[in-house]
Amino acid sequence: MANDELAQKSNTYENLDPQVVDKLEETVRETAIKICAEQPDVPEPANLADLDSFSMVQVLLELENILDRKILERLEEFEGKSFRDLAEFIARLLAEDEVANG
Repeated sequence: MANDELAQKSNTYENLDPQVVDKLEETVRETAIKICAEQPDVPEPANLADLDSFSMVQVLLELENILDRKILERLEEFEGKSFRDLAEFIARLLAEDEVANG
């Protein structure tokens, strides 16, 4: 999936494109599964709560590479527990970046 395809966002912060969020959720899930599969004795995660802090940081860094956006340093506001929650959070960050960059 192309970075620019994932980076497409709605025109407003509140009105996120559900298709973009769906694609981001799929990317978050696939990334988490891949990171966990690379570690011995780590089961496949069903949601973010299944990730230990090390795995979560690895997932976020990998997502930063995929999306070419800073995520980890902006995570202070995030309180979600599901892959969908993180996808929506990232979509909002992308929308904020779009507004800021005009």
